[in-house]
Amino acid sequence: MPADETRASHGGDGKSTRMSFFKDGRGESEPIPEVKPGARYIYYRLYTEDGPLKSKHPIYSNDCFISRIASTLVRPPRTAASLTRYICKIEGLEHRKGALYQSLSDNAALDDSTRLSFRGTTGPGPSDVDPVALVVDTRTAEKRSQASSAIESQELLERDYEDRYVYYRLYDDDGGAVSKMSFDKNNPSLGRVNTLSVSPPHTVSSLKNRIIKSEDLLGNNVQLFEDEDSESATNDSDALALLSDTFPGFTEDRSIAITYESGTTNGSADNEDPNEFQIRELREALAHIKKEFEETNLTHTRALEEANRKHARELAEVKEGWKKAKETHEREIFEAQYAMLKGQSIALPSAFTKKLKARRSDSYGASTDATWHSMKIGEIFYTDGISRNEKYRGNSANSESPCYLATNSFGKLAFLYKPYTQFC
Repeated sequence: MPADETRASHGGDGKSTRMSFFKDGRGESEPIPEVKPGARYIYYRLYTEDGPLKSKHPIYSNDCFISRIASTLVRPPRTAASLTRYICKIEGLEHRKGALYQSLSDNAALDDSTRLSFRGTTGPGPSDVDPVALVVDTRTAEKRSQASSAIESQELLERDYEDRYVYYRLYDDDGGAVSKMSFDKNNPSLGRVNTLSVSPPHTVSSLKNRIIKSEDLLGNNVQLFEDEDSESATNDSDALALLSDTFPGFTEDRSIAITYESGTTNGSADNEDPNEFQIRELREALAHIKKEFEETNLTHTRALEEANRKHARELAEVKEGWKKAKETHEREIFEAQYAMLKGQSIALPSAFTKKLKARRSDSYGASTDATWHSMKIGEIFYTDGISRNEKYRGNSANSESPCYLATNSFGKLAFLYKPYTQFC
């Protein structure tokens, strides 16, 4: 039989290691298919708050909870949200939400907007020993649909790895109880759960949830003691380093202690009010609805803000266009009025032989009606001397004023307000 083949893998410290893989049911070895150049695999594990969730696309015959996707399948911009959505899609999770942890040992989930890099081994999920973890709502997991087949087909290989456990001893009100996770018939109260089956973040609460699920303890009075000699229970928020070399319960002879009230196993809950269970479920459902409402409201607010910004831009463009149109219109009116004035046959500049002197300054007239002169004291104008009455359009009354038709030193032909002038 051929010798076992190996392939490079990357540990949690980023260093390359060698691990063996075998086809299920045969001793022949076969390497895992490689992705195309410029891309890599993103390894992931699925969880609910109670424990691990089987992948619908497992890659190992002896570990159905881990899978992987090609990095090229994650939609840009590559954020925690886009990676979450694709994993949910291929795993048949209709609600495309969840808490994404960059590493199993992380204490906080990534923000949806966090940018992710999938080049090299520095990004999330670089190997099967350092995958990302996606924790989804229990109801979402219960409603899983048929998973998408968009990812590449993968042959099941056997993963060569050593299981690590959290060991615990189970007690009811009267003392030691038989554990459903017992592995030694001579020690029935001693149970164990795989460290990889505890959902992130690794706290006392998440470990308790895993054991409650495994032992079918539905009561609320489950407590965890660091060891059999502890006098007080641990706090649910205490962190646990389950991926380190030492942690509470890491060996059989240093197991943790789990206590619970009698009558709360197998779903009987003899001393638990049935209404309490319904109230708890209703609260969880309301919290879920509230979260969805807040997300919808945030989306609506962002859309409204964008609409307001678009409206402001369009209004500014309309105002600018109106301003330019007004300036063009005023210029055209002035040119038309001036052309009309020059075309009048009532007098020609060659007949303007009489001199007029301005007795006072007036710049208002020309600024509001281009057919009238502005003047300064002492300025000389030439006219035919014929007095007339013409309309001045600079006021709302549009009244007629006494004037002369005259030219100034620049040759401009316009009306000159008679009361402000004298012959010289």
